[in-house]
Amino acid sequence: MPSKSLQKMNNISFIGMAGCGKSTIGKAVSTKLNVNFIDTDLLIEKKYQASLEEIKNKYDYKFVRAAEEEVILNLNSSNKIIATGGSAVYSNKSMEHLKTFSSIIYIRTPLEIIIERIDIGQERGLAVPVGMSIPDIYSEREPLYQKYHDFILDGSKPVEQLVNEVEKIYLNK
Repeated sequence: MPSKSLQKMNNISFIGMAGCGKSTIGKAVSTKLNVNFIDTDLLIEKKYQASLEEIKNKYDYKFVRAAEEEVILNLNSSNKIIATGGSAVYSNKSMEHLKTFSSIIYIRTPLEIIIERIDIGQERGLAVPVGMSIPDIYSEREPLYQKYHDFILDGSKPVEQLVNEVEKIYLNK
């Protein structure tokens, strides 16, 4: 049985705002390194057979956050590359669980790029109170992303460059 540090070295969890590239980079890294990839948003959507936006509208944003926590707490070191939902950092329990078996990479992306990528009107199922703006969400979450990360990537860089940086982290830790 590998040591906990060796297991941690071989698992990566991405955190960051919606639109920062967690899923895109996670998929690309998993393909390049030939390891499995899990997207917690997709696990939630599969479980409830609805989009995050539909789930949020039917229940509320707190329900989406609780569903995310439940999904994350069921992950383990067999999940090599994990893209979390942007709101995962609201759960200390989730983040501490991820830290037991993975390195946490924060994809820090400038607010202007986030706004451009997610298009203010786009339905993303953001787990926030109705009417909360993207800049407000960004300001609220930034300290949490800073609190939990092991590594930071510059989300304004091209995907290929970020994949190479993640590969170095994954292979050289």
